[in-house]
Amino acid sequence: MATIQILSDHLANQIAAGEVVERPASVVKELVENAIDADATKIEVDLVEGGISSIRISDNGIGMSMEDAKLAFERHATSKIRNERDLSTIRTLGFRGEALPSIASVARVELVTSSNDLELATTIQIDGGSKREATSTSRVKGTDVIVRDLFYNTPARLKYLKTISTEISHVADVIGRLALAHPTISFHLQHQGRELFRSTGDGKLLHAILALYGKQVAAQMVAIEAEDSDFKLSGYIGKPEVTRASRKAITILLNGRYVRSIPLTNTILTAYGTLLPVGRYPIGVFQIEMDPKLVDVNVHPAKLEVRLSKEKELAHLITKAIKSAFQQKTLIPIATPPKQTISPPKTKVEQMELSHEKPYQKLEVKQPAPIIRESSSFALPKKEVVDAKEDLLSPLSDSSSNERELLEVKSTRVPLPELLPLAQVHGTYIVAQSANGMYLIDQHAAQERIYYEKFLVKMKKEDHHVQPLLVPLTIECTSSEALLLENYLEALKDWGLELEPFGGNTFLLRSYPDWFPSVEIYPLLSEIIEWLRKHGRVNTTELRDTSAKLMACKAAIKANRHLRMDEMEALLRTLATCETPYTCPHGRPILVHFSTYELEKMFKRVM
Repeated sequence: MATIQILSDHLANQIAAGEVVERPASVVKELVENAIDADATKIEVDLVEGGISSIRISDNGIGMSMEDAKLAFERHATSKIRNERDLSTIRTLGFRGEALPSIASVARVELVTSSNDLELATTIQIDGGSKREATSTSRVKGTDVIVRDLFYNTPARLKYLKTISTEISHVADVIGRLALAHPTISFHLQHQGRELFRSTGDGKLLHAILALYGKQVAAQMVAIEAEDSDFKLSGYIGKPEVTRASRKAITILLNGRYVRSIPLTNTILTAYGTLLPVGRYPIGVFQIEMDPKLVDVNVHPAKLEVRLSKEKELAHLITKAIKSAFQQKTLIPIATPPKQTISPPKTKVEQMELSHEKPYQKLEVKQPAPIIRESSSFALPKKEVVDAKEDLLSPLSDSSSNERELLEVKSTRVPLPELLPLAQVHGTYIVAQSANGMYLIDQHAAQERIYYEKFLVKMKKEDHHVQPLLVPLTIECTSSEALLLENYLEALKDWGLELEPFGGNTFLLRSYPDWFPSVEIYPLLSEIIEWLRKHGRVNTTELRDTSAKLMACKAAIKANRHLRMDEMEALLRTLATCETPYTCPHGRPILVHFSTYELEKMFKRVM
């Protein structure tokens, strides 16, 4: 007797269901994509108990005849592919023909469809893969698919589902991304009669973003657009102050299909660079149109991952579009009048997630300190006394034409307004005014940005003015640090920091560049080594960028350092010459703007 046997269709369908049906959100994705392919302009999704008890999807698409409705539940049945050539030019979302039979094998499914308003509709019911006869009923043109008792015959899968609120959030995520991918379609999601999401379907991407993220986020989005011979890019990106704690708010759409791409996501984050705070991620919607032959969408069971043949070219286009968009915008956060609390997220789905998954913690919004005094009224703490030989603000001098050359700004960037410093708050924040209101400037963040851009420019230069040491400085490391540092000796030497092994775990510092900040070299190297240890093997560009950030942080003036008026003026003048004067290298804001109108509102001069 042969040990190898052909599986029954029923068992094969259940195995296939494991690829495409993981949870209610998987069912919704497959069925809604079918509705989109059917040219629907309105799609409604109704859930009961997070979709576990019932999922109903209704559309006004082209529908099916009775003959097609019967074939739709057969394995490998599809209207999207006719021959091998079609695989390389796929523009539809669903094409494998596995979704319906796989879903029907693990649930009770009812299909009601009509291809013409004048004809009767077809109803087909399937329980766990067992098909009943098709019957006639009435329905206007379009399709209803009702999926009940998901995983009722596979209890092992059922027990691994999460809470109802978690399953709802996954469904909402699917619908939200599909609404972004297809702004011409009106999507409506509700759970047991409660509306969770609704998009207008008016074809405007920004309106779809508004429906998903709310008015405050939509108002902070910046349009992007770029094109080359292979790709056409459009969409919206959030300003740096609009961030999330994870990458989930980055939506990449290839030919109308939402995909996950780690390389492209990393490209987006790199393009933001120092505009983002550490551990925060932007909101963005990237619509990419391309020849289907340049992308393979058949590498993932749920078609979420793709393989691109010109990934580097696309990454370059995305980087160019993001940088160009931000160079034409002033990225200064606008202060709002004090409120009692920060409101919870506006979208109903986010509110539901928070109410079910974790309590929402209200945060007090504190006003700026009301006491503003001239710097002469404060004594300088001893620990902040600077050696008289060191000019604290030396790189900020007007006479330094070299600095101006190093910090030359591209003409497309919107310049900072002309700022007139008035005073300091707690030796930390500079109060300045301009024609359009008041500004608070974080002096440490400001000079950190100045130093960072200065050091980065210096490190990229090929000819370094090196300062040799008469007596080499001994640097001692642990064994792991020494092994790590040896890999980067040449990279460090390229920008003028010459270290050589001196036996065991010891190195000698022979020379350093003349622009090197007046900081302790060993703590700086220790931080660089620690960063390398955490990140593993890095390229020269990453090493240079991180080193510039660390040096800038150590060199910049700290909080509680009281400045003379001429020092504040010099600091603001030099900040205005920076390429990115809005955030420090770690992404924290440098300036906060209080408009004249907002100031008047605070004091009830206007209502």
